[in-house]
Amino acid sequence: MLIQSVAAAIAPPKAQAHSSFLIHAPLELLARAWLLPYVSADKRDDARRRIAEIATRYAGEGAEIEAHPRDYATVDRALVELLEALRAGDVDTVDGALLFLLPRVSPERLRAALADEVIPALGAAGHAPILLMALPGAVRYASASVCALLRAPLRTLALEADWRLTWMDSVESHVVNREASLFESLAAPPSVKTTSLFIAPTMLAVERDGYAAQLLAEATSAMTVRQAERALLPVAALSMLQDDPEHAPYGWSHCLTLPQAILAQSDVVSDQIRVVRIAATHVLGFRATLGRARLQEPYSPPPPLSTEIVLKGDPNDVAALVFHAATEQRKAIGNELAARAAVHADAHLAKYTMGCLLAAARDPDIAPLYLAAAAYLGAWWR
Repeated sequence: MLIQSVAAAIAPPKAQAHSSFLIHAPLELLARAWLLPYVSADKRDDARRRIAEIATRYAGEGAEIEAHPRDYATVDRALVELLEALRAGDVDTVDGALLFLLPRVSPERLRAALADEVIPALGAAGHAPILLMALPGAVRYASASVCALLRAPLRTLALEADWRLTWMDSVESHVVNREASLFESLAAPPSVKTTSLFIAPTMLAVERDGYAAQLLAEATSAMTVRQAERALLPVAALSMLQDDPEHAPYGWSHCLTLPQAILAQSDVVSDQIRVVRIAATHVLGFRATLGRARLQEPYSPPPPLSTEIVLKGDPNDVAALVFHAATEQRKAIGNELAARAAVHADAHLAKYTMGCLLAAARDPDIAPLYLAAAAYLGAWWR
């Protein structure tokens, strides 16, 4: 009941929603819910308290908008108007149509309807795809209450409807497949200046003047989503492990969680290459604006002197220890990383740890890289 209660408490959008906390609250809830089963009994109350605190803090963030569900003859008509309103910036229709749909459509149908419109959008700090990614696994807590978490993000997307990536819609879909060049394009891209390190200005900066198209179009022209996943997410993990530690908590954590969530919509989108290019743009955005070092692969830190797994200390040492851990130790390490993130105050650590563990489970052959990246960020926060 805790997850459902908090979801209901934070679903109503705020009249003024300009804080990072309000953007992250739905994502933080679902990430912490995902991590909760990994928490041992002696720490479970602390993890649950972190979840409850989301609702408490949300209540103090100002007035909420009133709910005014609209009426439609059919679900299909409501879905059409929802998408049209998102593009037009009509926030009242967005919320009214969504309120009509919530008790009438499955989370999967809602995700499928929204994916093409949401993944290029940069409003709500580009975070809406993370919520779409988390929905299927969270519906066990009651689908309508969990899907209602879309209300605030979709309202923000409508308010910021002009903030979106477009370059991938105006270049040829197929040129030449040069999968190997994608790493080189992202390892140390030419630096791009941006007026702000917030996500929308960052991504618009790398799209400007054809920069993203020049660096990414050919390398992604015939790349499958699976190839992109195995190319982009390791670059993001390496950024955490090898680049400027100042950007570990926000820049490098987003460098993984945003493209991962975008690629996770590949089963319901109309154009696979478009999805790959949007995800690649997010990685490029962080690499081009925050990167200070050339990434090196494979990641090969010196083996630690001890095999005892201690997840505190210097972040580089902790990451190396986890990377070199024996195969049979990885499950226990993942559980401990999840438990630590579940009781930690920072929402980004919760999201990033979830993302790394999902990536490690999907690609066991490179799981040590993702576990090392998660351990690095955990140690950074300590």
